[in-house]
Amino acid sequence: MVGFDDFEYNKELFPKDEDENRLYFKQLNAKFVEEINNSEKAKEFFKNYREDSVGSFVKYYVNHKTMLVQYYDYYNRLYEEFEHYDHKYQKKAEYVLLAILQKKLFNMQILWRANQLKIDGIEMCFDFQFWEKYIKSCPFVPPIEEHEKDLMKQYLKSIDEQENDIFDSHFFWWQDYHELTRKYDDDSMDNMLDWYEYYDSMLGTGALLSLPDERDKLEEFYMDLARQERRKEFEKTAAASKPVKIDNRKSLFSFGSDFYEFAKYYETDKHFQQLFKASEYNYNKDDRDPPPEAIEHAIEILETADRKVYLPSHLNWDEAIIAGANKYVNTKIAESLDAAYDEYKMLIELGMFADKTEEEIKKLYEEDDIVKMYRNSILTGRRLNGEPEDFNF
Repeated sequence: MVGFDDFEYNKELFPKDEDENRLYFKQLNAKFVEEINNSEKAKEFFKNYREDSVGSFVKYYVNHKTMLVQYYDYYNRLYEEFEHYDHKYQKKAEYVLLAILQKKLFNMQILWRANQLKIDGIEMCFDFQFWEKYIKSCPFVPPIEEHEKDLMKQYLKSIDEQENDIFDSHFFWWQDYHELTRKYDDDSMDNMLDWYEYYDSMLGTGALLSLPDERDKLEEFYMDLARQERRKEFEKTAAASKPVKIDNRKSLFSFGSDFYEFAKYYETDKHFQQLFKASEYNYNKDDRDPPPEAIEHAIEILETADRKVYLPSHLNWDEAIIAGANKYVNTKIAESLDAAYDEYKMLIELGMFADKTEEEIKKLYEEDDIVKMYRNSILTGRRLNGEPEDFNF
């Protein structure tokens, strides 16, 4: 196990002042870009890929590398969990409470899209995906009620399969309306989270999914006008430009195997090697069915269980072991929920639950590139349609 006391970017060196800290990581990001751009090793790797795909790859790779530095404590703990299978049920219970808030926000999103709810601070559909990332600081989601906490306990105890979408959910998923409500040939919403369906079935909120998505239709209309305008500008520029030589090499993707293949090839510092290894493990852990590590992990849990655990008889032996361990873990989390909920209520009453200030949220919103892209497209479409450049539609 690599220690981080000698890490070049040890957290003790991070500026304590918020503005200085932000500048530090911005400069670090620029430094990593420069290092790759000046690296003969990197150039050797990139020569096999389309030139027009390298720029975005470097941007995303460096952003990820900077994030690994910023949160290396988390990824190092993650690595230790992979190595030692250390489960903290109380922490998981605290995370589970956030899944309740995400469902409450998702239901608000459905009503807002159907023009049946006004929310101060929400101007466009993507705002919900922004607040997904800062759910603890979201000012308009109602507090968790005791019956919702009890409902989550019931849900956790009902799970005995290998997957649990509360812990399996990835970034931009909780509030991704289009992905969650996508209908397939049999008219089913296979992407809908099990927890959301359970909540709806028990509290009678499933009918919300039948509401029309009026707001999205309007936003798409305006964004399409903006896209048409950009297309015209591109065609003008292309017509005036010299013919572009076609690059037939394959594109370099900013995720998955290309991402981690480059990290293994390029990174020489032992700390970054370990951080990228943990990141890759986290990325790939769901692709193995089931991996040997998952079976060993499950056995470790069962060996240290504080009660008898019975395995489901309808599954293959490896699946049964994992399912039994998952059921035990979920039961332990459910048992920790009361204490986590009491702490949550105390923090709410003290005004200490939010992990970001109003000023910090405002700054994050203004600097979010995806937010800016959506806002600019919608407002441009409004202007092109002869309407005021605002969100009053």
